[in-house]
Amino acid sequence: MGVQKVSKQAGKKRGRAIQRDNGPPASSPEFAAYLEEIVRTSRTLPEAVRRLEYRQAATVRYHMRRFGVRAPDEWHRRPNLAIVSRRNIPETVISTPEARAWVASIIQGEGCIQSSYAKKSNSTHLALDVSMVDPAPVFRLSEYVGLDPPSKPVKNHQWKPLWHKNIAGLRGIRVLHETLPYLVGTKRREAERAVSFFDQEGCRRGCFRNGDIWSRKDFPLRMKGRTSGFKPQKVAESMPPAIPAIDSSREKTIPEVIIRNTEDRFWVAALIQGEGCIESFYVEATDCTAILLTIGMTDSAVVFKYSDLIGLPRPAKSRNRGEDKPIWRKSIVSMRAIRILREITPLLLGDKLREAERALNFFDNDGYHEGCVRPQQIWPTSEFPLRRRH
Repeated sequence: MGVQKVSKQAGKKRGRAIQRDNGPPASSPEFAAYLEEIVRTSRTLPEAVRRLEYRQAATVRYHMRRFGVRAPDEWHRRPNLAIVSRRNIPETVISTPEARAWVASIIQGEGCIQSSYAKKSNSTHLALDVSMVDPAPVFRLSEYVGLDPPSKPVKNHQWKPLWHKNIAGLRGIRVLHETLPYLVGTKRREAERAVSFFDQEGCRRGCFRNGDIWSRKDFPLRMKGRTSGFKPQKVAESMPPAIPAIDSSREKTIPEVIIRNTEDRFWVAALIQGEGCIESFYVEATDCTAILLTIGMTDSAVVFKYSDLIGLPRPAKSRNRGEDKPIWRKSIVSMRAIRILREITPLLLGDKLREAERALNFFDNDGYHEGCVRPQQIWPTSEFPLRRRH
């Protein structure tokens, strides 16, 4: 065994120092420049192996590491794999308009449009990331875009674990094209920027960070906190949250059907799935508890579209939150809220679906329940653990 081991090592050394008819030996001072020229002018690694008259590609890579010669970008391009991968991605990823509206609304509230750099191929590709604490909508998103659902959540520091889904490259750029008509505000501008920046495969040669594609100056809402350069459309003075006003007539003029268009109903349902909060508040004057459906976001365009779809005026100003970005909020109460819940409940998923079903069973047709009942009594954390902050 010892003799065989020595002979193998000797064979490796002889392979590295092999003499070539048309070039200097590996031990000569001229070999480094010769190797660099061969690597630079070869289209593939096997071609460089043949020109250097070596038996294995590992020998070429050994000398490249030894002399610090980098492989050309062309060596990392594998068009045959790109063709194979495209076969699994249909021309139309999301088949129905309703599903596109739903996916767009999830991306609008819970999605992040960003880039990812691959050093090996020296290319930057598009990445759509969606993370939520409730796995049900992430599973539905995976189904709509033709991907397998995530197998387990990821840790989120001291917060609840997140279920994460990434849609990248060609599939990601096609999903953006299909959902772009349903996006609004800053997220729409981010999507338009991505579509114009990346090629039709969802890639671009070179290293580009998120800040290079979506600058802080042009996309201030991408920053986590308020900075001196952030200027919202309209910032209100600091004020405590107002209790929604209750009409004594109990809103008899509200239409039976609030959201008539099916695509709009899918859009609203997905927005409430990710960004909505189903709550209650006590009205002391009438000794009753009313349902409260609230949406709050930093992008005013989303809240404005939501207000238009549910037939209410747009909020006049945002609410200041100290060091954080101002938030635009829209609240719906009583009868209108209960009717909207009835329309979108078949489209909700997971914990949000159970919260909506509990609300529909607890409140009457006008959106009220006699007496003072706290939200914790309607939706106890033992049954609805995702309502807890941690």
